[in-house]
Amino acid sequence: MTGTAEMIAEDIQTSNSAHEWSLVLAEHADASVLSTRNLIVVSSTYGNGEVPDPGKPLFEAVSASKPNLSGVRYGVISLGDSGYKDTFANGGRLWDTLLQSCGASRLEETLVLDASEGGNMSEVALSWSAQWLSRIAEVEFGSLGSADQENVLKLNSENL
Repeated sequence: MTGTAEMIAEDIQTSNSAHEWSLVLAEHADASVLSTRNLIVVSSTYGNGEVPDPGKPLFEAVSASKPNLSGVRYGVISLGDSGYKDTFANGGRLWDTLLQSCGASRLEETLVLDASEGGNMSEVALSWSAQWLSRIAEVEFGSLGSADQENVLKLNSENL
């Protein structure tokens, strides 16, 4: 709703240009967008700990249809403000729970970003996304040294 989640997603897409990324805004998506092989969901939190309004129709459609996402590997970046203790960063947590209930596999712990801490949330998200991409390489290609993983990722970016 404020554009922060979209900005972080764009930063991830731009900084990992060796990989082919499709950036899809929730308000322009249907449930089929979640059936991609590797998925990062970036969500803020609004209201009483809910998915923001633009993402609600997609979230509700997936909740209702419960598609089989057993082939999907995902990660979630959840934004919030710790001043709202009971609902802090719950939008992303809701996505995480929903994706798991549909059979998707989380590769990294959900990254929780706190708007009240200040600092550059994109930098933290970029570091997390690099770790997430390394985890995908590990899952797809086995344990390799970090230099080998980087080379494999560059050569096989069409697989992501």
